Amino acid sequence: VRGDAAQGAVEGLGADAARGDLTDPGSLERAVVGVQGVIHLASLLKMPWKSEFRTTNIGGTDALARACAGQATPPVFVVVSSLAAGGPSPAGRARTEADLDAPVSKYGRMKRDCEQAALAVAARVPVTVVRPPMVFGDGDRWALELFKSAARGLHVVPTWRESQLSLIHAADLAACLVSALTHGERAHPDEPSRGLYYAAASERPTYADLGRWVAQAVGVKPPRIIRLPGAATAVAAACSELIARLRDRPTILNLDKWREATAGSWICDPAKAVRDLSLSCPPTIDRLAETAAAYRSVGWLT
Repeated sequence: VRGDAAQGAVEGLGADAARGDLTDPGSLERAVVGVQGVIHLASLLKMPWKSEFRTTNIGGTDALARACAGQATPPVFVVVSSLAAGGPSPAGRARTEADLDAPVSKYGRMKRDCEQAALAVAARVPVTVVRPPMVFGDGDRWALELFKSAARGLHVVPTWRESQLSLIHAADLAACLVSALTHGERAHPDEPSRGLYYAAASERPTYADLGRWVAQAVGVKPPRIIRLPGAATAVAAACSELIARLRDRPTILNLDKWREATAGSWICDPAKAVRDLSLSCPPTIDRLAETAAAYRSVGWLT
């Protein structure tokens, strides 16, 4: 953890917390001494225009991988990547681990490079890469806007073209990551798909359907679906990014995310994770309802 609040939260759960930072290799080396496994979730997000977006994320992954490799008994290293590292669905079908990677965004290319930094030590460190799609769940402020919009009776689709997406609840992903740590397949330099998993729920709604599902979870009538041309959403993304740059703050509405949103369907096949990691996801509508209830319990959603 980096700050006092995170340290207190971790220790409040009964776990030990180590202070560290992706930009401080020494802190990472101290943090991994004597541990059996590392799940790498730390990253700098929503600011793809900054040089630190690549240096912090890729350099930090490299430093953490080297810290693991430097241990007398290297820990298992699970890298949490993204479907964006693989790219949108090829030819309208679900992406699998055997498909060639084709990232379309800075974020996707950065995540792919983070994977490569970890795989560089795979001869010494047991490495597994997990690529989730859209993640939602309790405490997630980015997905909150989707719920608020649905509660107001409105759902905006960023393109005229119909596209599908995969998604997964944070709790289901967490269970999958623990399974990957304990008995997942490990990467091998001669087999690109070995040690790689896509983790997602089985449902593949369109983005318009997701808005309807969220409305149902919130307990309101189906929202009005507004489809915008890609050019209009590009302008909105550019304006949002400009404001974020001036304020030096992250934003999910940026040109990089626009490239992903307009690239087609983002669906992946979780069959390998189901087989090897016992990935099991309750119905997504139930998970959305749980998320809505959690938002209401802390006053984020009325």
